[in-house]
Amino acid sequence: MSIELVKDHRLLAPLRSRWPCVMWGLMVQALGVGSVAVVMWRNIRDQSLGGNITAEMLRFAWHSELHNRAGLIVLCVGAVIYAVGSVVMARPYVSRPATLFIAVPSAAVVGMLLLGVLALALAAVFNAIANSVGDGSGGGGSSASWRKSGRGGRQRSNRREGRQ
Repeated sequence: MSIELVKDHRLLAPLRSRWPCVMWGLMVQALGVGSVAVVMWRNIRDQSLGGNITAEMLRFAWHSELHNRAGLIVLCVGAVIYAVGSVVMARPYVSRPATLFIAVPSAAVVGMLLLGVLALALAAVFNAIANSVGDGSGGGGSSASWRKSGRGGRQRSNRREGRQ
């Protein structure tokens, strides 16, 4: 990066093409967010019983990652990688070094935290909707139900007639 002095202010020289910086910045941001998402998903998946993921599990996984040294390191490194991607992506549009190296990373980390809060809020809303709809069994007024057979498969049984 070349720096020019203009009226006692340092300015970054303009770039020929913006697209390489934008594409590399997006890839680095995806790497930063992806690392955090993978760690959180593995933690949630390991804790879920029966494959159901609830808002309480998301909150528990988030808090357990914050209190775990390895989880905290992954979260911090993911935020730093995301901020670096934001700097790379913002480079063609920002001419002042202070803005590029102070304001952009700060805004990126705050934005990443807000996206995390939004994801938790959406998970809570979806969980509330799923709980208000019913028990998730699919409903139906039929007297026939599925039961586990002794051979490891499922068989349809009719409770009214007592047949298999």
